[in-house]
Amino acid sequence: MSRCILNHIKYVGAVRGCTRNAIVNFSRKVSSSSSRDNNSGSVRHTTILVQNGASIQELPVIVKKAGQREFVAYCSNNVPLEPQEAQESAAVATPEDIQMPMEVLSSIERCLTTNGVLSLVNSMSEEELSAEIAAYALEKLFRTETLLNLKNAEQSRVFLRLMGTLLKTGDTKLLLSVMSKLRNLLDLSHTIESFSEELLMRNTDNRLSVQEICEAIEICVSCGQREAAEKFWTGLAERASEIDERNLGRVYRVAPLLKVTRRMLISLLDRRISACWSGLRASEVVTILPALEKCQSPPFRTMQSLSRWLSTNIHCIDEAHLEAIVTALTNLQYADAQLERSLERYVKARGIKIQRQTLIVALLNFCSTFRIRNYHILNGCSEYFVMNASTLETKHLRAIVTPFGQLNYQPINGMRFWQTLEGTMDRNFGRMAPGDVISVSLSCVYLEMFPLNFVKRIFNPYFLDVMHQASRPEIVAHHRMQLKLFDTAMALECADYDGPWLPRDHTARSVWQDGRIKRMLNQINQHIENVAGGIDRFSTCIYLAQLPITELHIIDILLHPAGLGGAWKLRPRTERNIHTAVLIHLPEHFNSTGEYLSGPQSMRIRHFRKMGLKVVTLKYETLAKLKIHPKELNAYLVERMKSALPAFSA
Repeated sequence: MSRCILNHIKYVGAVRGCTRNAIVNFSRKVSSSSSRDNNSGSVRHTTILVQNGASIQELPVIVKKAGQREFVAYCSNNVPLEPQEAQESAAVATPEDIQMPMEVLSSIERCLTTNGVLSLVNSMSEEELSAEIAAYALEKLFRTETLLNLKNAEQSRVFLRLMGTLLKTGDTKLLLSVMSKLRNLLDLSHTIESFSEELLMRNTDNRLSVQEICEAIEICVSCGQREAAEKFWTGLAERASEIDERNLGRVYRVAPLLKVTRRMLISLLDRRISACWSGLRASEVVTILPALEKCQSPPFRTMQSLSRWLSTNIHCIDEAHLEAIVTALTNLQYADAQLERSLERYVKARGIKIQRQTLIVALLNFCSTFRIRNYHILNGCSEYFVMNASTLETKHLRAIVTPFGQLNYQPINGMRFWQTLEGTMDRNFGRMAPGDVISVSLSCVYLEMFPLNFVKRIFNPYFLDVMHQASRPEIVAHHRMQLKLFDTAMALECADYDGPWLPRDHTARSVWQDGRIKRMLNQINQHIENVAGGIDRFSTCIYLAQLPITELHIIDILLHPAGLGGAWKLRPRTERNIHTAVLIHLPEHFNSTGEYLSGPQSMRIRHFRKMGLKVVTLKYETLAKLKIHPKELNAYLVERMKSALPAFSA
């Protein structure tokens, strides 16, 4: 990397460490005051176009005036590290010179006003006023004085002397320590700008470590100097080789604070994590994943590296860290086969020995979110529930039970699981939120396990009042729809149910239907007409009057005798196996392998068969592949029609 000398505004140069090419664009300049001596020139700002492979990004840098018509672009480390005077003073410095005398410290501490501190400093010679004394005096002022008095003193000669001494001779840690005290004094804009510009100059001189750069970014952002924080990317790019497993998490933590240079930094860290993932500690991974979540759209290679790390270290990671990692991966919407195998190994090894209930909740939420029907994980969690139900917190009951219903998975411990659930709900019914009770009950119905003992409690007026008063209107509407679905499912499937308890819904309203299904219906309309035997022998998007008007009960295609379309003409109770319901299943209607239907979709099929319809299921992905091959599509439709599920007996 080398510094760029710009004559007027023309320059094209190479930048090493972060880019392949850097094209300097000096079209916009923002002049600012320099915190160094006058010989170094004024600091200005510009941008460069940075190319990394096929990616080109405009990034900010700082420049300094080198002559009347020349500027030096500071994006490198090949610049003077110190002004000559600073180098000479540093060469003769001794530990005794930089040690703060106790009597000076005591004198500053005894001062009660700003004028007292400034008068004491004014009486000191240049040799007596060290950076440490200046830093302590400034911290004393920031700690004890009001903002108004500090604003009045900010432009005074003695205050500027303190600032100049600190910025010129103080080390970086001292500067960062003093600047951090300005987080609550944002009106001292001139002082904050002086600190940020000095840190930027040291960054471009390559005098800041990776840790110091990260701390400088955090302090600048908290002090309102976001534009200055964006320019520290050059230091991180120059020290990319120093970013390793010891400080990788620290750098990731500052990435969400940046906006303009975030993509470049994430790309740099993506390359570094691929090289040093094996040495990461669990605490570092727990730091990295939430940072990636805040940044959004994490690189795939980074997620693969973290998945490999988890696979390698799953045997020695503690429960708190694993819970945080699984939760973050769920929020990041990332899962792969290696990750699933790692969690499977953990549950098989630990199982009922797991101490944290929230870890079981995180594992089941992970499986439910990604539709992972892994019987080792699910059986391990069900066994944990049976063994620890007596100590289980009520708020976790819904999160533990509903994934089994959503994934349409019957636990291997069968009746013990359901008996335990019944006893737990009986003990904790009054402490459970109404929405949790309805969700757990509906999950049981998905698996054809009917909670008859709780029906009267659910349809109790007091329970319904609590449900309507405890949540926002949109949540109440969702709970009411779930309750209606539960009532209908119990009436159709459970012979011992006394319902339905709720009145039939005759409200005219629109129901959302997935746009992919609508488009597919339009694309295969001609093929359906050929299979049905005419355009008057099928209808699309049909509701049955006996079922609630929900997305779950839409019949995508209804095959019927000529002229008998329309829900008001159907008599499914007496005319069985005459009509055929054709359902198009999207990928998310199945588990992750595409082998098993979800609990709600399985119940949907049962309901239509209970209503006297034959049911044909079509896979959306198969239709999407075959729609450009008419013969194969017709053959697929005919084959599925022949495999139609008959209606249940009346």
